[in-house]
Amino acid sequence: MLRSGIYATYRGTEYELTVDMDNNVKIMTDDKGKIDSTFEDTYNSGLYTKKVKPNELEDCVRIVPYGIIQGEKVQILKEKENQYQVATGSLLVGSYLNLPRVDRDTWVGWVSKNKIKLIEEKTPVNPENL
Repeated sequence: MLRSGIYATYRGTEYELTVDMDNNVKIMTDDKGKIDSTFEDTYNSGLYTKKVKPNELEDCVRIVPYGIIQGEKVQILKEKENQYQVATGSLLVGSYLNLPRVDRDTWVGWVSKNKIKLIEEKTPVNPENL
C-alpha cells in the first residue's frame, strides 16, 4: 500500500495524522480493526478519526514516496492494483515510459509496479509543531 503524508504510532499502532481547522491533531484510519468506540466517522465515509494530544504520539514521520526507474527519480502520485501513477519532468524518462505530456515540462501516466523501485523518504516530524 502506498503511504504518503504524516504518520505516527499511537498506543502501539501506526495511524495517518491530520490537523483540523481548529489545530486539533487527529489520527485517522479506514481499517475497522484499528478502531474502538472513541473513534468517529464524522461524514459516514468509512474514514474514522480520533482527536489525540501530540504528546501521545511516537515515531512521527512525514512520508514522501518516489520511484526510481533506470536510475532516474520519478514522483509517485497514486496506486492501483499493479500500477503506479508517476510524474516526471524528464523528457528522457517520459519518452522511455511512453507517458503522455500534460504540459511543457511534465509527463504523467500509469506504469507497471515491476518497472519501479519504490522508495519512501521519511523525515522526522515533531507532533507539537503540526
